[in-house]
Amino acid sequence: MNDHIRRAVLLLLAAWAPASASAAIVDESDVDLTAFASYSAQASPTRSDFAAQSAPFRGSDLIEVEVLVRGDGIPFPNLPTTQTQAFASSAGDNFGAFGVGVNGFFFPNSLPPNDLVASGTFRETITNNSTGTVPVTVDFFVPASTIRFFGVGNSFPSGADPARDATASLEVKMLTKLTHPDGSIVEDVALDYGMSVLREPVSGVLFAFPLSDVGGSLSRFDEPDGSFGFQLTSLLLNDSPLVRVGPGDVFELKYEYSAKASTGFGETGVFAAIGDPFDLTVGGGHLALQVGEPVPEPSLALVLASGALAAWALRRRY
Repeated sequence: MNDHIRRAVLLLLAAWAPASASAAIVDESDVDLTAFASYSAQASPTRSDFAAQSAPFRGSDLIEVEVLVRGDGIPFPNLPTTQTQAFASSAGDNFGAFGVGVNGFFFPNSLPPNDLVASGTFRETITNNSTGTVPVTVDFFVPASTIRFFGVGNSFPSGADPARDATASLEVKMLTKLTHPDGSIVEDVALDYGMSVLREPVSGVLFAFPLSDVGGSLSRFDEPDGSFGFQLTSLLLNDSPLVRVGPGDVFELKYEYSAKASTGFGETGVFAAIGDPFDLTVGGGHLALQVGEPVPEPSLALVLASGALAAWALRRRY
């Protein structure tokens, strides 16, 4: 290798050399957590609760948000619960654990509808102040999620008031937003996992409709006590590539989870849950972002100059 080619190679290597340590700054925000629960019925005032906290992700202190709203009615029959009334509850913490659930058995005839809602969010922002691109991966686990009905027929009388029927839904959604230094924005739904239970209008049969990221993991079950329902298998994913955050980019992740149920006639039990909002260590889901080391970005001018020098050196040689 002559001196000209050697200099060109050294210049090209310099273009791809790692950025200095002082430039490799990646800021991870605190985690913003919310929890919400509500119960509403025509016969009683709406009851709701909301909680919010911010804390370092997996910091030295465990920070939790938890809400619990008790509704009229008694707990779902044959389903163990620490609550003595129908309830809606949501919980989450800064270690990424979460759980939501609604549970009610409305024995007396009631004015429609009785609505139970539980939801929560987990938000985190990553700002890349380095000169390199930062790879971000995600770990998440969604426990086996269940919707269950008691006293709800598998058909519905033709012409009956739809407000007196029972419905339920579960959803886990991961939303991403990448803002570039020039102000342009790229948004995506990285995960949409869950199901909704609705009546088929012609046959009157209750069906569960999966969301986009469920696939074939949705199944129906029937219990000896006459209850029936639908279940999603658990979803586990580790070290899944999520995004590459370039120099000056701001990446925002929002994780949403919810459980909803509604019923409008008596002697009806409704249960819907993702994990256990009362014991996250045993029955909760979890979420975590993993931020890698900045991958150096070459100087475009230096790359072009080294390439031109290498080409010129080769022409001189031959």
